[in-house]
Parts: sequence; C-alpha cells; structure tokens
Amino acid sequence: MMILGFVKMSAACLAIVAATLAAIVPLRAQFPTLPEGPNRELVEAVCGSCHDIEMVAINGRSEERWRLTIDEMAGYGMRVSPGDRALILGYLATYLPAK
Repeated sequence: MMILGFVKMSAACLAIVAATLAAIVPLRAQFPTLPEGPNRELVEAVCGSCHDIEMVAINGRSEERWRLTIDEMAGYGMRVSPGDRALILGYLATYLPAK
C-alpha cells in the first residue's frame, strides 16, 4: 500500500516537472540570440561558458568597448588564444555594434 502511494506521488511530481519544462521552453525562444555570422559558435562557446548568451546578444558596443570588455573578462579568468580573441572581437564588433 505504501509503495503504491510513493508511485502516485512520484508520478504527480514528474507531471509537475514536465508541465513546468513545457512552459519554460517557449519562453526561452523569446530571448535574443547571437546573429548568424562567422565565428558565432566560438563566441557562444567562450562567452556562453560564463554567461547566458542573451547577456552578450543584447549588449551592442563599439569595437573599442568590446575590446575593453574582453580585457575585463580576461581579468576574471577567461582564457582564449590571441587568434581566437581577435575572431571574437571581430564578430562582436561586426554583428553586435553600438546602437
């Protein structure tokens, strides 16, 4: 009898989790994403390792401000090769410029 109650409670919990996830998925689709372009995946991987990528996508900046932002992130421990850094800066300055 006790096992049956546990099974029913577990099924109810799973149903609640499934309903919650179903409600969240459409909301995620409303958040900004990075524009298509060369090196987008690199930016997603590097910047997305610490931030929600939406945080990057909504922050248009000049090339100099992106350079300073990359310097700041390096100060926080971001590790990226000089070549990848240049590719990231080029992508950000091109596809997420100051508004």
